[in-house]
Amino acid sequence: MRHPSLGLPGQPARPAWSPLQGDLDLARPGVLPSGLLRSSAIILSALGLALMLISLQPFEGESLVSASGAKQGSAINQFGFLAAGLVFALALLCLTSRKVLASLLTPGLLMFGIVLAYNVALSPQPEAELRAVVLTVIGMFIAFSVIVLPRGEKDFQIALIAATAATLAMSYGGLLLVPHLATHGYDSAELQHVGLWRGHFSHKNVAGPVMCAIAIFGVYLIRSGHRFAGLIIFAASTLFVLKTGSKTTNGFFPVSIMIVLLAGIFRNSAVAVLAFILAWITAGVFTLGSLYSPSLSQLVGDLLGDATYTGRTTLWEFGLSRIPEHPWLGYGLYNFWGSDLVVNLDRPFESPWDFRTIVHGHNNYIDMVLSLGVLGGSVVFWVLFVGPVFNYVKARRIPGNAKLADMFFMIIVFMSLLSFLETFFLARSNSLWLMHAFAVFGLHVLARFSMGSSLAGR
Repeated sequence: MRHPSLGLPGQPARPAWSPLQGDLDLARPGVLPSGLLRSSAIILSALGLALMLISLQPFEGESLVSASGAKQGSAINQFGFLAAGLVFALALLCLTSRKVLASLLTPGLLMFGIVLAYNVALSPQPEAELRAVVLTVIGMFIAFSVIVLPRGEKDFQIALIAATAATLAMSYGGLLLVPHLATHGYDSAELQHVGLWRGHFSHKNVAGPVMCAIAIFGVYLIRSGHRFAGLIIFAASTLFVLKTGSKTTNGFFPVSIMIVLLAGIFRNSAVAVLAFILAWITAGVFTLGSLYSPSLSQLVGDLLGDATYTGRTTLWEFGLSRIPEHPWLGYGLYNFWGSDLVVNLDRPFESPWDFRTIVHGHNNYIDMVLSLGVLGGSVVFWVLFVGPVFNYVKARRIPGNAKLADMFFMIIVFMSLLSFLETFFLARSNSLWLMHAFAVFGLHVLARFSMGSSLAGR
């Protein structure tokens, strides 16, 4: 039987695609050389990842509060991401198997789409919310494209190294050339952050976690044979994380790596999953649990020097107190923090933070329920946190996928723990959110296809 890559007699040979492009039928396969198609896929993948990590507006030079508002209404982001979305849509149609695209039609992702559509339809400002949701979906679309466009794991690694190198060069270059923009120091609203690094990101609380994700890329590259590049990426990003001054990020980062490495040590992904669940419960007890236990709160204060997590407990208490008013469907996506419901309240003089000016509640899980209620929040929680765990177990059973699956799961573990202290779900073009979506789609793909060049898709 003739191999499909050889084509029929008298016809040009088809490229030896990986399983991600295994049933791809080019309209005129002899028009473009397979080498050009391969290079184009790598370049697009690298550009997409660089776009997610760097954004279209690096070095914004504003505080987290003002930057969040500016980016939401930025014409550069709106039109730039729309153009990028169209480019990657065309690339997916031309360079990716229909089986891969059809794999997105899972019950979880379909329910996820229904939740978004429902919130747009019932929003008091449907046009503004539609723009926000479209930006969010385009960002997710690009994250998916970065993974499935390369012909296999080796090509993916090339794109990963290129995009990561560009991101590190951007941030470290900023420290050398525009240090007043790449570090905190001039923003009178956050004098406690003077001198802390943030690179091209809007705030250290974004820079630190994203650099943790980049360091995890380095761990994967080291384990996959790219030791020199991996060591440089890991060392540079880890140093940057330390210079952001985030104690909790610095703590969750090594824990996430060690948890996932247990799967390889014990040759059983269930060990890593169990360790993750225990770590997640522990993080929940020491964060949200401290609201209800004075002894736990005192212990947190002794360990961290601040029992309020720099004022976050105020936001958590306020957010939790408002959930019973709209428990099932929530207040609507993007319709709580920063809305009249909060802004028009009396100033809380007794609280360390004035929550009237806060753009989110610094807790993914609380904000999910506030925005989407128990019903919508459960769907999003499944897609972003629970589903990836099952996909990780499936992915490690496919030969050749284990190390890449470990990389994506490290990011999921880290983001899950960080979610007790930050809010970034469905955050449009925010790099932190895009790294989470990147890992979610990575495990989705690896649970269904091999990234190698000889195994058939599943």
